[in-house]
Amino acid sequence: MPYCRHCGTKLDEDARFCHKCGTPVTFIPQAAPVRPIMKDPLVIAAIVLVVILVVAAIVTAIVFAPLYPVEFNQANEVNQPNINQLNFNLDADTAQINIIAQNLTDKTILMTVSATGSRGIFGSTDPIEVTFSNQTINDELTVTSKIKTGERGAFARNLNVVCNVYINPKLTLNLNVKSQYSQISLSADGETTIQTLNLEAITGEVQVNLNAGTTINGDLSLKSQTGSMWLRLNQAKIQDNVTFSLLTTTGSINMDITQTRTLDGTVQVNAETTTGSINLKLLIDGEVGARIESRTNLGSITTDVKGFSGNQSPIQSNNYPAESNILINNLVNSMGSIHLNAAYQSSSIPIVRN
Repeated sequence: MPYCRHCGTKLDEDARFCHKCGTPVTFIPQAAPVRPIMKDPLVIAAIVLVVILVVAAIVTAIVFAPLYPVEFNQANEVNQPNINQLNFNLDADTAQINIIAQNLTDKTILMTVSATGSRGIFGSTDPIEVTFSNQTINDELTVTSKIKTGERGAFARNLNVVCNVYINPKLTLNLNVKSQYSQISLSADGETTIQTLNLEAITGEVQVNLNAGTTINGDLSLKSQTGSMWLRLNQAKIQDNVTFSLLTTTGSINMDITQTRTLDGTVQVNAETTTGSINLKLLIDGEVGARIESRTNLGSITTDVKGFSGNQSPIQSNNYPAESNILINNLVNSMGSIHLNAAYQSSSIPIVRN
């Protein structure tokens, strides 16, 4: 019940004036109760979210922290007598692959895989998986191998995988190698015969070194989506007409070709990049001739030639067409330059015949 603010007399609930002193009655509304801040749904939601993020960060740090070192080593080999041909197929998601044609006293092929790095508490002690199988039909050996990290390498950090493949060079080789990431290299000399060669690195560099004594009697294909490419051809034996295809999307193509040995066929080299430069160093002599065509959409063509005629494209050696010929097509689809360093020196280098 209200009271008069002047004389203190009790008043009726609906009184507008004090019936004793006539003072007007003024009602002071009561303030609404204040909700405690800790019971506000938005505040509670914000606190819960912060807690979740902090816990997730701590768990992630624990799971992925490089607590334990990784040391993986595995070797696979085949010793199969009376073999004349080797078909080798390798697919790796992450590995630096080195293929070496090397005399093996008691082995047809030897493949070693090693991995170093670190792993978290939930990481596998063997972060990669290597499969290796082989089959022999008559005088032909087929080896198929895969190198995968996948779930095994999910908690690994700074993982470095290296695969070395040693192949008996006395065999006729058909090589098909693919790597998702990292580099692929091939080195062959001595009595090595390559019938087919397909090397592809999705993200990584491709390097091929074919030296004196190597026989090539089939097509070669080198591919990379993001990475440079190197082809070094030094006095190889070419049997029949062969095609070298070098293709990269983003990366440079580098070719170093020395050929004074007469060829038993024509060598066709197709080099193509979307964004990147093409660099060619060519030295021929005697009865080996060459013709080079080049085209770039957004770039320049520079030449440093000796014993060649023509203006940028096409250019050809003074003896073209010769008994043996190398035909080279260079193409830059988008942005990139082409650099040609070509020499035909008939008097400085002795002619070498097969």
